[in-house]
Amino acid sequence: MLKQVCSFELSIECQYNYQVVVKFDMPSTCNVSHLIVDLVTHIGLEAEQHGGGSEVLVRAWDSPAARQITLNPPKKNSTGDLYEDGLCILIFEPLIGSDYSEIEFIKRGSFSLKELEALISALKVAGEKDVKGSSGKGKKNTPRKGSGQRSKHIPSMEKIISDLEAMGVRVYGFDETSSIPMDGTVIWENLAGYEPQKREIEDTILLALQSPEVYDDIARGTRCKFETNRPRAVLFEGPPGTGKTSSARVIAKQAGVPLLYVPLEVVMSKYYGESERLLGSVFSLANDLPDGGIIFLDEVDSFASARDSEMHEVTRRILSVILRQIDGFEQDRRVVVIAATNRKEDLDPALISRFDSIICFGLPDQQTRMEIAAQYAKHLTKSELLQFSSATEEMSGRDIRDVCQQAERHWASKLIRGQVPKDEKGEPSLPPIDEYVSCAEQRRKSWPDRTRWTSRSPALKLA
Repeated sequence: MLKQVCSFELSIECQYNYQVVVKFDMPSTCNVSHLIVDLVTHIGLEAEQHGGGSEVLVRAWDSPAARQITLNPPKKNSTGDLYEDGLCILIFEPLIGSDYSEIEFIKRGSFSLKELEALISALKVAGEKDVKGSSGKGKKNTPRKGSGQRSKHIPSMEKIISDLEAMGVRVYGFDETSSIPMDGTVIWENLAGYEPQKREIEDTILLALQSPEVYDDIARGTRCKFETNRPRAVLFEGPPGTGKTSSARVIAKQAGVPLLYVPLEVVMSKYYGESERLLGSVFSLANDLPDGGIIFLDEVDSFASARDSEMHEVTRRILSVILRQIDGFEQDRRVVVIAATNRKEDLDPALISRFDSIICFGLPDQQTRMEIAAQYAKHLTKSELLQFSSATEEMSGRDIRDVCQQAERHWASKLIRGQVPKDEKGEPSLPPIDEYVSCAEQRRKSWPDRTRWTSRSPALKLA
């Protein structure tokens, strides 16, 4: 019956708490006011005053990313006061990204006959308006690959970047005048450490972004049914400050695609349903980038932890979005998800199984610590660098950088106060090894317990 009244995709979900969600997209040609009147007429409580009609409880929210309104059919208690029934109808209008609004029917338990009639009527209203709008223009909607029935105009690169930045996503490696990555400081040479991890990154991600046709040709020659072998998701695991984010920026620069850094605060929203929609919009916009892109989810364990009975509903829905989006990337697009975590053991097993590769970023060994220190304290001798590397054992690359900066600040204050002499030429002297070792010891005292960060394999380190 639904197929007879609706020409677009209908989604039905049954969630863990017996909550049923039925949702579908409304085209921009849909008359929303007509739809709301139709819904209120079907589910509303008959009004006894103000000229009759029907009553519902209405709430509305407005944000930079979307507008949304909820309709709740009320009931009367024994004293005549209104209270919410179990059904909630959510109408969601995105202000960026998609051209389609969305309507959801949400209820814990089964739908009544009256509520099903309201759902079917809403489908008729949206469907009839869509057909009318299409025929009025004399054009037929062309289905978009992988999306069922909807057609979609692909916006310009500048518009996509603007929409992403409006959501709070940080976009690296895009210059509006040349459409090529900038920032020449983001190169492998600025990342000190062993080569195996760099090689793994290049083989797993970078080459697939640079030459996707080679990977696709191999897949076509080896598989009965073509399915891309290019990576869709990679996990970077390791303690803070070991180069996970910097490595992602290097990949984006060398592949010539933007890096979309998605902070936790962008995803989490206080409004019902908006968190997963915001994250879904990021994936959707990334898939529209003409040359592809990299979505970087930092601290992914914060919103994709293992599912259990105590898991918050918002976190559960966000995790579902990530899983669906990774599985649903279009094969002809160059979009890769890089997720970073320092708590892989907390991630949901279903998410871990989606990663094509897991690259470990352990703490630097002594030789790597010497290489990192040499970039920030080039005036030190080899024996002094060795002494410094011993003082910074179990420190990350970021820790070593911060120690060097602190030593420079301490030494500058001593020079200004006249506590240390200038060099033989009358120029300000440079910090000695003792200053670096002292700052390293001070930083170590402020550490939390780091026993869990025992290095398990050679890793890429941040310089």
